[in-house]
Amino acid sequence: MFLLVLLSSLLGCTNDYPGAMEDPKPAAEVIEVKDLNGSVDVSSGIYDLEYYVRGTDSATLVVSAGGKRSATMLDADVWHRGFVRGITATGNKLQVSGTLLDASASFELKAAYLRKAEHTRTFIKGGDLSMLSQVEKNSGVYKDLSGTAGDCFEICSRNGMNLARLRLYNDPGNSANYPSKLMHPGVQTESDVLALAKRAKAAGMEIELTFHYSDYWTNGGEQYKPAAWAKLTQEQLHEVMYTYTKGFLEKMVAQGTTPQYVSLGNEIQSGILFGKTKENVPSEKVNGYCSDMRNLVELLQQGSKAVREVCPEAKIIIHLTTSTDINLGTFKWFFSEMKDNGLDYDIIGASYYPYYGNKTVEEMIADAETLTKIYDKDFIFMEVGFAWWPTLADGTQGQIADNKPYTDMTPTAQRAFMLKLSECIKASSERILGYIYWDPIYIAAPNCGWIVGEKNVTGNSTLFDFDGKALPAWEAIINN
Repeated sequence: MFLLVLLSSLLGCTNDYPGAMEDPKPAAEVIEVKDLNGSVDVSSGIYDLEYYVRGTDSATLVVSAGGKRSATMLDADVWHRGFVRGITATGNKLQVSGTLLDASASFELKAAYLRKAEHTRTFIKGGDLSMLSQVEKNSGVYKDLSGTAGDCFEICSRNGMNLARLRLYNDPGNSANYPSKLMHPGVQTESDVLALAKRAKAAGMEIELTFHYSDYWTNGGEQYKPAAWAKLTQEQLHEVMYTYTKGFLEKMVAQGTTPQYVSLGNEIQSGILFGKTKENVPSEKVNGYCSDMRNLVELLQQGSKAVREVCPEAKIIIHLTTSTDINLGTFKWFFSEMKDNGLDYDIIGASYYPYYGNKTVEEMIADAETLTKIYDKDFIFMEVGFAWWPTLADGTQGQIADNKPYTDMTPTAQRAFMLKLSECIKASSERILGYIYWDPIYIAAPNCGWIVGEKNVTGNSTLFDFDGKALPAWEAIINN
C-alpha cells in the first residue's frame, strides 16, 4: 500500500477530466485523434499531440508519432494530460501509436488532438559527464540496461541523452595552490574538456559548456578566483574574463565542437570571483560579489561578449541554485538586477534537487513559468538529482540524504521522478527547454571523490548503480 501511495505522489502532471482540456479551436487547426494506435489524416506540417489517458496503476504508456515520443506513468483514478511535441508530418497520413511497457497493463483514452505548431521543439535531456575521465582512469565500467558493458557516451546517447554538460576549471589539481590542489589533476582541464567534447559530438550529443572561472568548485558560498588571477585589479579582471572565455571557445570551435549552450559561472546567486563567504561576507575586496550588482554584471558581460563573438549561435545561460532559502523571490531579485544592469544572456538556469529545495516538480515548473514570463527568457533545469538508494555503497550517507517532499529512495522512485519531470516540462510552455542531470555517471569507482582523498558522495544519486549498470530511470529518458 505504501508503494502505491508513493508512486501516486510521483505521477505526472494531471488534470481531472472533464473540464480540464481547453476547447480545441479553431477547428481548422485541430484534428481529433480517436485511437492512439492508428493513422490520422493530416496535411504536411508540424503538430503537437495532446492526449488524456488513465490506466493500470504505475504502468507506463509510451505515445509516439512522427519519430517523437512521450512516456506517461498511469494511474487508475486520475486522467493524465500528455504531449508529444514537434511532430513533423510529411505526407497525408500520420501514424500514432501507444505502447505499454508493461505487457499485462491496460489504458483508456479519453480524448486526443493534433494541433498545428509553429516549429519543432527539441526537448533537452542532458547529463553532466565532466567526471568521466576520473572514473575511467580508475577502472569504472558502464553497462546498459541489459547489463552489457560499453562506452559511456554511447550508452548515454543510445538511451536518449542528447546533451553533455562539461565543466571547465582554469587550473584544477595544481599541488602548488589552494584550493586547486584539492581537485583531481588532469580532470576538467582544458585538454580534458576538449577531449570529452569530441566524444560527445561523436555520440551525436549537443554540448553545454560551463565556465567555473576558478581552479576549484564554485557555488553560492565559494567562488575562489583562479590563482593566476589573484592579484589582478578590477579592470584586469574584466579583461581576463573576456580573453580567457574567448580563448577557450576558439579552441572548441577550432576542433569542430562549438558548444550550443554556454554557462557563465556555476550557481552564481552570490556572484563570482569573491573567494569564500563567512556569514554572507566575502573574503576578498576585489571581487564580483552580489553586493555590487553593477560590477558583477560588468564581469559577466565580458564573458557574454566573448561568446557572442566566437560562437554567436550559442545560447548563454545564467545559473542559480534552488534551496529552501534560495527560492522564487531570490530569482526575481537577481534577474531583475541583471535586467536593470543590461546583461546580455538568453536562458535562466536553476539547480533542482527535491532534497535541497523541498519542492515538487509541479512547484518548480510553476516557478519556471513565472520567470520566463517576467523576464522573457527561456529556462533550463541546469542540475537535477534524485537519490535511488538511501546510502552510498559503503552504507554511509551520500550528498543527497533524502528526496523530500518525495518519500522513497529506490530505483523505481527515481524512474517515476524522471517520468514526472519530463511529462510536466512537456506540458509547460515551450520556453522550458528541459533538464541536465547532475553527475549521472560519477559511479562508485575507487579514488572518485569530488575532493582528492575523500569519498564519492554521489554514488546513490547517479543514473547507474553501484556496479555501473544503467538504472530504470533511463527508461524515462529514452522514451521522452
